[in-house]
Amino acid sequence: MACKITHRVNDQQIRFANRDAAERYADIMGGGVQNWVFTTVPNAERLAGPATATDLLAPKQAQRAHRGRP
Repeated sequence: MACKITHRVNDQQIRFANRDAAERYADIMGGGVQNWVFTTVPNAERLAGPATATDLLAPKQAQRAHRGRP
């Protein structure tokens, strides 16, 4: 089931396909799971489409991330 995490300090929100992915991101990139609030995403919100890593990057970073891909 989809999961959304919200940072406790700056209210940044990120959606993931499942809780395992959300916990991994929070632990490795987000300073630890203790800094995030985990929420199950309702089906209606899930239909909007998942965010990808490049959606979170600045435009130049996204361009660099896509280099070498068809």
